[in-house]
Formats: sequence, C-alpha cells, structure tokens
Amino acid sequence: MNGPEPFTPRTTETIERANRFLAFRDSPAFHEIFRLSQSLVDTATAALVDYPGWDKDQIAVLKARAQAAKEHHALMFSSIQETINLGVAEAANSLSAIEASDKLRDQVLRKMDSESRVPGSY
Repeated sequence: MNGPEPFTPRTTETIERANRFLAFRDSPAFHEIFRLSQSLVDTATAALVDYPGWDKDQIAVLKARAQAAKEHHALMFSSIQETINLGVAEAANSLSAIEASDKLRDQVLRKMDSESRVPGSY
C-alpha cells in the first residue's frame, strides 16, 4: 500500500532535548534531584567548616571538594536551563519561518483570480 504517509513532525535534536528537559523539569523527580545535589553541597561545606584539625593539606582538600560540589550543582542546573532556552529559541525560529511561508502563500492566493485557482487551494 503506497498511500500518503502520516504526518510526522520533524524537529531538531536541540528541540527534542529541550522537550525532554522541560518534561523532566516539571517532574517531581527533578525537585528531588535538585534537593539531593544541594544536600551534597551542604555536606561537603559542612565537612570543611566542621573539620577539627589544623592540617593545611586536609583543609585544602576539603575546600576543593566543597567548591567542586558547589560548582557541579550550579553548572548542572544552569546547563539544563540553557539547553531548554536554546531549544525554545530554535523552535520559535522554526515557527516564525512557518508563519512567514503561510503569509507568503496567503499573499499569492489573494493575487490570483478565483477562477484560475485549483480547487482546495483556498
């Protein structure tokens, strides 16, 4: 059977990835992961602050761990938001191209006289 193919929307990988992150961001799991990540940052910071000794090497290691945890937390969630923003912008550009082509089609159809139009092209 060689009938017409069903419409399958074609999007880019950026838009698809943004859609997945949007769905994930609205999920309760996102908030749990956010809390877990923040808890890891708090634990690493508490280990640095509560370190009982004066060993400068150990303090430097604890400080590096706390900074790494904080930077990872911030970078992970800002990367998710940046990916969403890129996908939304790309989708908006795609939509504006579709709207521009629709306007062009309408202008062409207005200029054509109604007798020479192909049936169904209104």
